[in-house]
Amino acid sequence: MQCKITMFVLLLVGHGTGKTTIIKTIIELYKNEQKKVILCAPTGRAAKRMTETTGEDAKTLHRLLEIGKTSSDELQVLDADVEVAPIDADVIIVDEVSMVDVFLMNYLLQAIYKGTKLILVGDSNQLPSVGPGNVLKDIVASNKITTITLNKIFRQAAKSKIILNSHKVNEGISMFTKNEKAEELLDDFFFINEPNKLKILENIISLSNGRLKNYGDYDFIKNIQVISATKRGELGTRELNKSLQNTVNPPSEEKKERKYIDSIFREGDRIMQIKNNYDIYWEKHEPTLEMGKGVFNGEYGTILNIDEEDKRIKIKFDDDKLVWYAFEELEQIEHAYAITVHKAQRK
Repeated sequence: MQCKITMFVLLLVGHGTGKTTIIKTIIELYKNEQKKVILCAPTGRAAKRMTETTGEDAKTLHRLLEIGKTSSDELQVLDADVEVAPIDADVIIVDEVSMVDVFLMNYLLQAIYKGTKLILVGDSNQLPSVGPGNVLKDIVASNKITTITLNKIFRQAAKSKIILNSHKVNEGISMFTKNEKAEELLDDFFFINEPNKLKILENIISLSNGRLKNYGDYDFIKNIQVISATKRGELGTRELNKSLQNTVNPPSEEKKERKYIDSIFREGDRIMQIKNNYDIYWEKHEPTLEMGKGVFNGEYGTILNIDEEDKRIKIKFDDDKLVWYAFEELEQIEHAYAITVHKAQRK
């Protein structure tokens, strides 16, 4: 890779260490100098999250580089000779760089004009990209790039035992921080040590089907997400999704179904978009009518209606977008009662 960049800074972040505050400050400083700042991320959901937290428009790297209109982030088969769109910017900030593989990083660097400043933001302790390479970790290990690590947990974040324990894991400490007092029933971290697969499944089902109401008014669709390390196996997402679908949204005469390959999509099902589709049409009806295009990899929704006559499925996404999918477009969605760690990392 031939790098034409004047300044290259790497910002390593952990949970609760002030990443959003720093990114917003960087944007403000450069905008005050009348500099053009571009924000981007490797996935649609990460770009959307970046837009929500900074208040500035962020794009996916694929869209910014104009190298793919409908793509799955889990299938990087890009042409080695592909031409990328040059990026007209004084400063480029890329978030969630741990998800960027060597192909995408190569295309990004090819698209940058000499003199542009590039700021990469990511957590090298997260899982590497699905595509080839371990770009973020290799950049850090090279010691060739200016690197800033944020490791101070701020007061508000320090109240969460999830964040405290995530930092313990990174430090190699195996003893989790747990409830200090019996009355701390509304805590956010619980650890169940169970080696038996059948009992693990029973725990997952009971926790998802009302048991957590002892600790809060949790609704599965709105508040609960099951995460597994793998797709395959008895406790992989494929089998978990079947079990959870039958528990949380069982078959009913009142609910229509549509079989697609080895999946059964049912009205009321929790689903996830698994490809970036920039051209699919959506509407929002609240508070006023709004129309647009684009649903991105990692966006969650619920199946509202299955129309056998017109051969399409209506989905309401969590940001209230209403989208119709033709039956032949169902390869773009999958059940999301349970998702992989990789998918969860992209939220």
